[in-house]
Amino acid sequence: MNSKKVVAVACLVFLLGLVANFGVFVFAYDHLAVPFLSEEQRVTNANFIMNAIVPAFAGVAALVGTIVYWTLGTLRQR
Repeated sequence: MNSKKVVAVACLVFLLGLVANFGVFVFAYDHLAVPFLSEEQRVTNANFIMNAIVPAFAGVAALVGTIVYWTLGTLRQR
């Protein structure tokens, strides 16, 4: 595979992983937690979600993207 293609695929995997993880989290949060929280609790949780959950998902997505990049790069050399 071309080096640019490998980078593009790894970046695409990163973005798709980040969006998918966050989408699943928001869907589950809306159905499991929101009915039991007051508006004040939801506003307080939003700050925690944006400061802790999103960076954690980005870190996992970056790790997966790096693994894909490394794997495709290794396969390219064979």
